[in-house]
Amino acid sequence: MSESGSSVHRREFQQPSEARLRHILGLIAGVRVLVVGDVCLDIYWSVDGSRSEKSLETGLATHPVREQRYSPGGAGNVASNIAAAGCRDVRILGVIGEDPWGRELMRLLRALGINVEDVLAQHEAWATLAYNKPLFDRHESSRFDFGNFNELSTEATRDLLLRCRARIPEADVVIVNQQVRQGIHTEAFRHGLAALIRKHPDRIFVADSRHFSDSYPGALMKINDHEAVRLCGTLRAPEELVSRQEALAAAAELFARSGKPVFVTRGIRGMVVVDPRGLWELPGPRIHGQVDAVGAGDSALAGISLALAAGCDAVEAGYLGNLIAAVTIQKLNQTGTATPEEIIAVSRRQ
Repeated sequence: MSESGSSVHRREFQQPSEARLRHILGLIAGVRVLVVGDVCLDIYWSVDGSRSEKSLETGLATHPVREQRYSPGGAGNVASNIAAAGCRDVRILGVIGEDPWGRELMRLLRALGINVEDVLAQHEAWATLAYNKPLFDRHESSRFDFGNFNELSTEATRDLLLRCRARIPEADVVIVNQQVRQGIHTEAFRHGLAALIRKHPDRIFVADSRHFSDSYPGALMKINDHEAVRLCGTLRAPEELVSRQEALAAAAELFARSGKPVFVTRGIRGMVVVDPRGLWELPGPRIHGQVDAVGAGDSALAGISLALAAGCDAVEAGYLGNLIAAVTIQKLNQTGTATPEEIIAVSRRQ
């Protein structure tokens, strides 16, 4: 990986006006979105020890749950963010298990107006991807994870790809979301979906993958800076900082490989956007106080994809993604969403 990415022309970012932002938000109400990915459920149990007692059976102290909250995660969170931003035609495609978590997830998505008729229930060897996050004095403790031993069946793979084939032509943008290794993105599914992407060059595909970022070369890439530099040959531990120059160089190199726009997210340090016109650095959000980064990538992905579906360029798409993420990271202990009013409000502080 080169040190500067200097072969790509550097451009100065100009924040769109509020009038332009309102126009974009008006346009996204009418776009059609298909989300293909790992649908998850985030579970928050607030433990209040004031009513704890010793179990007669085990002699151990109990953990009384004062409040319980459930929200869609993964591809479900992406779809939720899209619906919250005002889009009225959101369809999600994925797999759940025949368990209480799957039923709760479907209830939540339907309540948001999301079309879930293409979410399959696999009867065996599959648990709904669910993440139980106990909160002790508002601090998250070690999670209980469901779905780590999932195995996508041949029948489910075939059905998913058939449904993708039918739904892709109906969508203005197709979001490919991959969260976990035990999700739907098996080798067979990745191969089949990549073939469908090649068959539809007129569709907009945006891929965001934690483990298989290079599996969908026909899609625009939304990727975090650690994964971007890894694809370019540099390993960084999650706690290590990816430097600005490394992020710029990786973004330029990934664009050179694909020829399609690339969005490299850098958390509170902003985003790097590259398209055929050049490279932009979008500043991070101006936020005071505590933040919760859980789901921020999903929020950015939703904003990017909605803007592209509405006909915006890559820079405006990155800007909307940044704004939605700026709203949601201020919502603590939840995978939050952003309404149009919240998006406009946070834009005034940038």
